Parts: sequence; C-alpha cells; structure tokens
Amino acid sequence: MHLSEILSCRALGDGAVTGVGSLPHTDAGEAVSLVARVAPEIPFWPQLPQRAVEERMIEQALMPFSDLLLPHGSSYGYRIAHPGGYAELLHRLATVSAELLPSAAAGFFAFEAALAAGAFPRAVALKGQITGPVTLAALLFFAGQPVVYDPTALEAIGGYIQRLAIWQIERLVRWRTPVLIVIDEPYLALLPDRDATGEALRALQSVVRGIQATGALVGVHCCASLPDGAPPVALLCRTGADVVSFDAYQQAALCCAGAEVRAFVRNGGLLAFGLVPTLHDLADVRSADLLTNWIIATAGGNEEVDMARHTLVTATCGLGLMPVSMVQPSFRLAREVAGLIGRMRGSQEM
Repeated sequence: MHLSEILSCRALGDGAVTGVGSLPHTDAGEAVSLVARVAPEIPFWPQLPQRAVEERMIEQALMPFSDLLLPHGSSYGYRIAHPGGYAELLHRLATVSAELLPSAAAGFFAFEAALAAGAFPRAVALKGQITGPVTLAALLFFAGQPVVYDPTALEAIGGYIQRLAIWQIERLVRWRTPVLIVIDEPYLALLPDRDATGEALRALQSVVRGIQATGALVGVHCCASLPDGAPPVALLCRTGADVVSFDAYQQAALCCAGAEVRAFVRNGGLLAFGLVPTLHDLADVRSADLLTNWIIATAGGNEEVDMARHTLVTATCGLGLMPVSMVQPSFRLAREVAGLIGRMRGSQEM
C-alpha cells in the first residue's frame, strides 16, 4: 500500500485529524498525553512556545547559531551581529550537527518517551514539523536585508533544514510507522517579488525532494493568504509535497479551484483543510458550518475523485499561543467535522 493510502481517509474511516504543530502547554508530558487523546491516528510531537522562547519555530531552528544573532529591532526575526558573521553562518549551516535539543524541543523527547510506552496504538503515521527554509531566510537579516533574496543563503539554509528533518525521521522510524514531516512556510505566500518567490520555491522544492528520498511523506503548511486574500493552495501544490496544509476557514470557495489543485489530488496528493479557526473563543463555531465550508471548498475539485479520501482536518494554524482551555474544543470540532465528512460520504454510497 502506498503511504498516501495509509494516510488517506479511506484507511481512517473518512476523517483523519492531526495538529498543525504547536500547543500552549508548558509541561511536555501533559501536551503529549493530550495529543494521544485528540489525534490518535496521526499523533504529532508538540512545539511548546509558551514553555520557552527557544521552543518557537524560528528560535528552535536557530539554536546552534544564537551566538551570531541579535533580535532584529522591534520586528520579529534576527540580524547577523557583525560583518564576518555572515560567512560564519553560511559555513556553520553547512557543517553543524542538525538535531533538536531537549531545551528547545521538550515535546519531541516527551513524544519519543510516549512512543516507547505504547501511547499511540492506533497511529498510522507519526507527524513531525520544522520551520521552512523560505520562512527562516525571510526572518534572517544581513545589512538590513532578509537573506531570502540571496540564493547562496537559501541553499545553505535549505540544506540545514533538510538535515534537521531527516534527524527527526531517523529517530521516529524506530517505531516502524510511516513518518510525515510538515514544513511550516507562512512566508512563502508573503514574498512580494515574483522572481524571489520563484527562487524561494525552488529552494523549498529541493528540501521536499531531499526529505522524500528517505521514504517519509512531506507536507507543506502555509496559513497566510496571497495578496488577493486567497489561500495559496495552488502554490503549495507546486512544492512537490505529498500533503498541503492551509487555512480553509477563510475564502473557502477558492481552496480547490484551479487545474493545479485538481491535478495534485488526482495524482494522490492529500489536502489538510484548516477548517477550525484558531480563535480564543469557539463557542459560536459549529461543526455543521465547518462541514459547509469543506463542501464549498471541495466543490471546485475533481468530480472523478472522492475528495473525502484526500482530506485531513486540522485547525487553521498552530495553537501554541492560545489558552490551554481552547485546545480540546478545537480538536473536538475537528473530529466532529471529520465524522460528518465520513457520514456524508457513507450516505452517498448507499
């Protein structure tokens, strides 16, 4: 069976739910225990940005280079501290040992401990995640400019991110369960210059191919919108990933429109619909309305393809900055809408 079939909703009763990556907990063990309850089919190791600054996705990746960097003024991101630091950074990106550290990724090591204890007996895939090369390069500055416009820097960052993803895979495959690595790329949709976006896309495609060469599945997540407000689903489909993950709560009608998305699904690609909004208050959000969004979103898909079989359900974005009290309601809605998708498909087959 192809790995995408294992991950498809056909193998999971027409409803696979997973997390984007981050949770608001400060205790890694508690976070992983929650993952076992709310995402037993595709459990993920949780990033915990409220536990420590080092657990935020950019800082997590930049830990080995923190001595070369300073905060980039009042905006998010980092600048290279001195002129010689740029060459040193490029050298170290190519040579440093790429691995997550317990101080910056407590959720990963708690996830491993839970796997060893048999906490995920229903898992059909194990999900990891990593910040993408485009986003990381867009938030690193030298001489006042983001290094995303430097092909040499993009290549070096891409190589480092690829090695960091493969480190995760090599540790997780010990449990003989397919591994899905999702690359988080919010800045892919935000780059204003078409040529720069093209160069950045090629760098991301290279990372995707390198990770896929291990036998793992690769996803790309982008919760940002294009300048016209549309979700960047077609752009994500061009990355070569097996799974594309996006905000399907806003502009649902534009999600699956277009030949590239139809071709992606027809060729076995999976769509991770971010149907549950990442809000502090979900009291007024109903699973029936989210199902309507999914129906609207998939109306532009392939008539010859059962879209439910190519659907995963997530929140629109990570939950790391939400109150802990909102995590279970978010996953409850995700599982409810996934169940509705399954029942709707079942009734159509009768």
